[in-house]
Order: sequence, then structure tokens, then C-alpha cells
Amino acid sequence: MEIVSATARPAASFRDLVAVPGYKALFVSSWLWHSTRWGGLFSCGYLVTKLTDAPILNQLVGASIFAPMLFGGVVAGALSDRLDRRRIITVVQLVLIPITLGMFVLVQTGQVRVWMVFPFMVALGVGGLVNMTAQRALIYETVGPHLAARALPLEAVGASSSNMMGALVGGAMIQAVGIGAAFGLFAVTLLLSAGLLRRVKLVDRSTTSERPMTTVPEQMRASVALLRRSPALSSMLGVTVVFNVFYFAFIPLVPVMAERFGASALLTGVLGAAVGSGQLVAGLTLSSLQVRRRGPVFVAGTAIALSFLGIFAVASYYAIGLIALVGAGIGAGGFGSMQSVLVIESAADTERGAALGLLSTAIGALPLGMLLLGLSAELLGAQHALLLSSCAGLAVLAAWLSRQPAVLRMLRK
Repeated sequence: MEIVSATARPAASFRDLVAVPGYKALFVSSWLWHSTRWGGLFSCGYLVTKLTDAPILNQLVGASIFAPMLFGGVVAGALSDRLDRRRIITVVQLVLIPITLGMFVLVQTGQVRVWMVFPFMVALGVGGLVNMTAQRALIYETVGPHLAARALPLEAVGASSSNMMGALVGGAMIQAVGIGAAFGLFAVTLLLSAGLLRRVKLVDRSTTSERPMTTVPEQMRASVALLRRSPALSSMLGVTVVFNVFYFAFIPLVPVMAERFGASALLTGVLGAAVGSGQLVAGLTLSSLQVRRRGPVFVAGTAIALSFLGIFAVASYYAIGLIALVGAGIGAGGFGSMQSVLVIESAADTERGAALGLLSTAIGALPLGMLLLGLSAELLGAQHALLLSSCAGLAVLAAWLSRQPAVLRMLRK
């Protein structure tokens, strides 16, 4: 299935994008929501590192936040196509606020236990699932297909910068006033995010070609049918699985590697933010260009990220590890900037939620990767486990593309 541009109009500019009513509020709201999740993942990983000495538990923290994508991606995509997306997002954020405040109280009063981290991560993971299936589709329909090629890579930039800020702010707050304050801040950012969504207009899809199907099971069957008839989408989702299993799974181990370098809480936060900084640079660069070879950029980003992960694994000094993570982030930025626009443009108007649901399911392979990496870290140590993940990821990527190369032909016309 070829990727074709929606119109033949002149290239859209950032000025056109920010002029769309409600877009700026939607972008900032999404950024705040991303910051809450990434900051929560960093803070919970740091908390577990201090409470225990078991790398497998750090990996279980990461697995918990991504587990909802594995088990709920297709269903969430179907609901996104049936219900009002802005309301879905708002309700989920409002539910997460008291949950985050509860975590703040438990940590602040010293009553938190390791097991409490996992249900909190699952709750944040539901938010990530809704962001993937509803918020990105809402961005697409708010700005329109002509501006989507700018807006969706910029959304990836927002996610990258929030990844960076979540780790930096989390590390700084932990060192300055304690870990409990970080969770209090995340509750505030959720409240601000939900408030900004009120400025985003409701999109009336009853007058467009995007009409919801009769039942959710029908839409789930449509997701499977879409996957079968689109070799390019299947190829792209396979690369996504490789990326999430072999690359992204390392994030909860950053505090463990930071202890190996003898880093403080603040320097651990800087290390955690390095990936986001690289993603930010790559995302800003790609979102400012009219990228035609989207599929090749997507694949190249995956290979670069995996390669620099191997360098990080063997780094003996903090500075080398920091530079390696920036390089890995640059590769991840190429991957992430192309991901959503490739998926959405591979589907018809009525299948956007279904396509994003499939993407969420592919990303949901991440918990499996985290468990594998956690077991490897327990047996081999974190350093050797990361090196093994890097090398295995590059090998599996090459094998997959040799059998399913269609993603390499996904171009913008």
C-alpha cells in the first residue's frame, strides 16, 4: 500500500500550523501529558533503585507502564474512532490526577512500598495508550491532512523534549526537596493539561467521511483486515516491534547504569534526559524539512539508536555514556518523527484509530523486551545485557527487512 500525500498544495509552514484554532493549546496539553508520564517513569525507576537492588524490578516498572498498549491497543483504537476524542482524553487525565496525588502522599509520608509503584505505572500507561490512539488522531483531524506532516513530527518533538524535561526536573526535584515533591508536580501538570484541552474545538465527524462503524468488534476486525492488506504497514509495525523490544527497553536501567558511573540524582536525571535531547535535535530538524524518504529515515533511525545503545553499554566513563545516549536519541528522533505520520497516512479516514491501535499494540511489545532485558541484567549484569540487546536488535532488524522490505519504499509524494 503506497503512501500518498493528501493534497497537491504548496508545502505547509509552521506559521500555518500555529494559526489553526486550538492547535497551540493541544500541543502544550500533549507536551504536559508526555512530561507527566516520562517524569513518572524516571521517578518510579529511581525510587525502586533506592528501595531495592534488583534490576529486574526496574524493568518491571517500565513493563507496567507499557503493558496497556500490548493488551488494549486495538480496543482503544476502536473506541477512539467511535467516541469524541477530546472527551476521552480529558476524562482519563482527570482520573489520573487523584491517583498521582495518592502516590505523592504515600511517598511523602514514607508509607510507599515497592509493589505500589506497579499499579501506578499501569495507570500512567493507560494515559499513554489514550495519547497514542486518541490524541494523535485528534491532532490530525484538528490541523487537517495538509498540515499533519508538520504537526505529527512536531508532536514527536514534544514527546522527546518532555522525555528530557521529565528526567531533568524529576532528578533536580529529588535532589533538592525529595522524591515525593516530584509526584506532586506531576499532578499539577495533569491538571494544566486537562484545562488546556478545553480550548480545543470538538470535531464534528458526523459530516465527514470518518463515520464510526456500528460496533467495536467490527472495528477490531477492520484493524486486522487493514494489517493484512497493507504490506507497508505490516513492515513498518515489525520495525516498531524491533525498536521497542531491543532499544526502548533500556530506559528503566538508566538509574542502574548511573550508579555504576557514581552519578548523583541530578546527574542521573541529566543522563536520563540525554536521549530526549538527541530526539529533540533530530525531531526539530526533520519537522522543519519536507522529508520525502520517510520509510528509509524511519529505518535508519532505528539502526542508529541500536548502535549507540551498544556504545552506551560499553562506556566506562559518565561523559562517554552521556554522548552515546545523545546519539541514541538522535536515532530515536528519526524513528519517532516518521512513525505516526506513516501509520496515519497508510489508513483511510475511517481507519485512523484502528491504525493507531495497531501501532499501540506493536509498541506494547515493549514490556516483553523489558522483561527479557531485566532477566538478562540479573544473569549477566546491566552492562552486558544492554550490549546483547543492541547486537540482537540490529541482527533482527536486518532479518526482518530482508523478508518485509516494504517500509523502505514508503515515500512522501
